[in-house]
Amino acid sequence: MNVLKHEFDGNKAVTLKNDAGLCVTLCALGAGIVSIKAPDRDGVAREVTRLPESGYATAHHGLTVGRTAGRIENATFTIDGKTAVLEKNNHGVDNLHGGATGLHKKVFDMTVVENKDDTVVTFACKSPDGEGGYFGNVDVVITYKLLNAVNELSVTFEATPDCKTLMNMTNHVYFDMSGDLREPVTEQTMFLNASRVGVLNERLIVQKIAEVPTEFDFRKPHKVGDYINAECVQRFTHGYDHPFFLDGRGLDKIACSLYSALSGIKLEVSTTYPCAVVYGDNFGGYKSICFECQYHPDGIHACPDDCGICTPEKPYKEIMSYRFSIE
Repeated sequence: MNVLKHEFDGNKAVTLKNDAGLCVTLCALGAGIVSIKAPDRDGVAREVTRLPESGYATAHHGLTVGRTAGRIENATFTIDGKTAVLEKNNHGVDNLHGGATGLHKKVFDMTVVENKDDTVVTFACKSPDGEGGYFGNVDVVITYKLLNAVNELSVTFEATPDCKTLMNMTNHVYFDMSGDLREPVTEQTMFLNASRVGVLNERLIVQKIAEVPTEFDFRKPHKVGDYINAECVQRFTHGYDHPFFLDGRGLDKIACSLYSALSGIKLEVSTTYPCAVVYGDNFGGYKSICFECQYHPDGIHACPDDCGICTPEKPYKEIMSYRFSIE
């Protein structure tokens, strides 16, 4: 493994390159993914992620999102009689991605450990009681592990609070399997292991969970753009920006995949989370796509038994894995 510590955008960063040709750059700001370069079928290293044209950390691209990912209705929730009042940054009504003081804005401490078979990069920070309106002091740890012989990068999200509270963390990396934005993501083939999808209102709050209609059914892989212009896909979101509820969770299952025939690069995503919010870069020209593995975004209201509530005795821990291959 080749490991280079450096600075990026004024913050500590590290670039890892394994023996199989995958090159990953991570940054302490937002514990984020700056870049992933994967070899295509000709062995050419291709950039398979996308940052905004305005620069790193100007949006959520590649960053850790939290304390809670997605939209919480009315920007408030209650646990055991204790109420959190969050920032109303979604239509002035709801909370989105933890608000302006979310984890995407925090500078994490970074440590790098090189092992025989992998390299582990750990980012740690403290989120104090009251930050963003959330209650409880929380120690947050984001751990990336890049395997040396296989092009697989895993991300582990951990949080230890000093009281019962809510967490729902993800990474908001944008993927393009053609490499270097050579074709729109609508031309790439997607698989989603999900027979249920969230039905959204005009503020993109989940109203109910329904069986996937044809336009949202990717259990048999097909192009992202096959139904992109359908009214039910364009309504409110202008494309895919929906929570898909997985038909199985665990690192032994493929939750999502994306493939480009142009490059031959395939991404397979596995996760311990029950849900993946799929966002199709709807206001960026459909250049890329996000697989935001998480709990139900408004699960604290819709399914409080499985929504990310954690305690000092039962800390938060979930994992996402990205595996790249050639077909």
